[in-house]
Amino acid sequence: MPGPPPTPSRLVELKGNPSKKRINGAEPEPTRGAPRPPADLKGEALAEWGRVVPELDRVGLLARVDRAYLVAYCEAWSTFDQARAAMAEYGPLVAGRDGGLVKNPAAQVMRDAADLMLKFGSRFGLSPSDRSRLSVPSEAEDGPDAQVLSLLS
Repeated sequence: MPGPPPTPSRLVELKGNPSKKRINGAEPEPTRGAPRPPADLKGEALAEWGRVVPELDRVGLLARVDRAYLVAYCEAWSTFDQARAAMAEYGPLVAGRDGGLVKNPAAQVMRDAADLMLKFGSRFGLSPSDRSRLSVPSEAEDGPDAQVLSLLS
């Protein structure tokens, strides 16, 4: 079927549904909560996990099955960061096999990693433009008092 993949119902709820498209009420809901990082996730990838996962979990965007997407995002960040360091150390041009200057291969590594970060990060609303499309209820609107008020109204 051509076109973009359907947006998960939870994201439609957060973004709003101005076009009033039908929302799948029977969409499976995996167990919510932050997945654990894999034991072999190290260095900058693990640090990125620690930066993004608590925030995503706080706004209710995570399910335990999201682990693979999060690992891919965090590893892409780590690769980007390593390539960025190589660019800073060696510059945009390096000596080629013939002795002339060529584009630093780290530039392509950075570009590829950034592409992966954008692809996986957008699934979780990690860019400013992705976040601008989401609306998360405030604690006052979503707390126990709000539940009591909704029952009374």
